[in-house]
Amino acid sequence: MTNGFVLGGGGSLGAFSVGVLRWLVVDKGIRPDVVTGTSTGALAAVLAATGEAGLLSDLYTNVQTRDVLHRSLVGDAGLILHGYVNSVEPLRELIDTYFTPRRLQKIRDRGVQLRIASTNMQTGAVEYGTQADSLERLKTFVLASACQPALMPTIQIGAHDYLDGGIMQMLPVQAALDAGATKIYACAAFAAPGARPPITRRFPNEPGTDVLNFTLRRAILLMATQQVDDTLALMQERGVDLTAFRPASSLAPDPLEFDPAQMAAMVDQGYLRAKSILP
Repeated sequence: MTNGFVLGGGGSLGAFSVGVLRWLVVDKGIRPDVVTGTSTGALAAVLAATGEAGLLSDLYTNVQTRDVLHRSLVGDAGLILHGYVNSVEPLRELIDTYFTPRRLQKIRDRGVQLRIASTNMQTGAVEYGTQADSLERLKTFVLASACQPALMPTIQIGAHDYLDGGIMQMLPVQAALDAGATKIYACAAFAAPGARPPITRRFPNEPGTDVLNFTLRRAILLMATQQVDDTLALMQERGVDLTAFRPASSLAPDPLEFDPAQMAAMVDQGYLRAKSILP
């Protein structure tokens, strides 16, 4: 059996997947042969591939919004002035800190097949950074995979521009299968359809209320959730040996708000949820 860990997106909600990984790796002793990740799952995938579940928990319970994004002082006008709302220089620095030459070599030494999904905005195709790439190229794929359209800038790789892998592939199960995985452990930060109540927050429509930013976040979240539903349904129909880990109910925080206390709670939720699904 070749184990594949599939880590979906969801911004700060990805802390749920970290709890799942802690149960799978630390408590169950399951070692991945293949790790795929997209969006927030891209950075998690790198550390999961090195086997550093403890460091992954530390990262996701200590990071704050300012460590990931720099919000434009002009709000929605940043989209007009710059083409995006948030700068990702803090995220670039975070990736540089955690993704070192030693960690890339460790992934290679462990024989793990790593796939980081990002969307090529010129071709519309999903492309992957792998453990065979140079460190700089792979780090750039991780950054691009985490950049949501309009909310963050496109990232240039070669002659093309790239964004969030979740635009086309929010849960990269097929990439894990293509890399040789025969048993899939898929982590998604979005609850199943019957466990998702409507949000109660009204949409801001007054000038100066960042209506564009809020509406984009909500639209991206809805599309991402539908992608996860469709992917899991397709894999079940195809008879793929897959265990899915999803929250029992919708996770409350805004995916682009990184609050250590909330993320620590989501890590615990993921751990307990995984324990209940795979005792």
